[in-house]
Amino acid sequence: MIHGHGDDLYKYKNVEMNFSTNIFNHFDHSRLFAYLSEKLPLITSYPEPAPASLERAIARQTGVEADCIMVTNGATEAIYLIAQCFSGKTQHILQPTFAEYGDACSMYGSRIHTLSKITPSDRFGNNDTVWFCNPNNPTGTVTDHDVVSAVISNNPDTLFIIDQSYSHYTLKRTLQPRECTRQGNVLLLNSMTKDFGIPGLRLGFVTASRRLISLLRSHRMPWSVNSLAICAGMFLLKHHEDYSIDTAALCSERERVGRLIEELGIMTYPSDSNMLLCRLPESDAATLKEFLVASHSILIRDASNFETLTPQHFRIAVQTREENDKLIKSLEEWMKQ
Repeated sequence: MIHGHGDDLYKYKNVEMNFSTNIFNHFDHSRLFAYLSEKLPLITSYPEPAPASLERAIARQTGVEADCIMVTNGATEAIYLIAQCFSGKTQHILQPTFAEYGDACSMYGSRIHTLSKITPSDRFGNNDTVWFCNPNNPTGTVTDHDVVSAVISNNPDTLFIIDQSYSHYTLKRTLQPRECTRQGNVLLLNSMTKDFGIPGLRLGFVTASRRLISLLRSHRMPWSVNSLAICAGMFLLKHHEDYSIDTAALCSERERVGRLIEELGIMTYPSDSNMLLCRLPESDAATLKEFLVASHSILIRDASNFETLTPQHFRIAVQTREENDKLIKSLEEWMKQ
């Protein structure tokens, strides 16, 4: 899907508060900017054909072997590579969720089956793959770690693709890299984009067994990760303490914001992260989005194009308390019209 994602900031000139992305927008990148400015001469040469140096650095940090890590041009490149590698399988996708899972599988002609939930009693076959996002986008909910572990163990011949791009934004327990390398049927997706607030650089990585990573690597094209992105990744890993996310504070603020939005007559859904899925009682999210941009320089995510959702659905990710209060005041103005 080219159009219809959140963070479509490029369409607007006057946005001052961005709630449309699931990323916290207030990291201090000044040191990263200064570091990358010194690395600009690298753009005159080709990058590593495969970003092996960054893969080794991530492996050291996560405590797994470098042969179990594959760095990609954002998690989205990994999604399409996985869909290509396993195109002959039936793809089960937990909905509503990130559209690229289904789009990638459709591109390679796979059969797609929609799931509404995942339980330990679920049984899949050896020609099946199961995709889910944990925490999920757009709901922010987390499938319990024990449930995830049980369904993986109970289906050893089924491949599970688990996107944990937002794992730093929840207090709930999620899978750890070492757990996934021990399993022969799990591909774990992570996103430095979300962890460090750098969506424009496109950095993601996959953790899995050596066998699965070797298969994925055989399908990737050379030079997919550029030199500046590799340098940024190395810098961020070295200085990761400077980019810690106060997850508890964000989740507490999401609870507060959710209560206040409910008081306006707008439905909100349970969440375990910084995201909040909402539903208007009438009108539509697309109109609300344009109103907020034009009148208050606020950008939200029109969530109507997520499978199973409606034109009334929108999504936000909480930011600072001051910004959140401005959003609530703007929503109150909209609801009184």
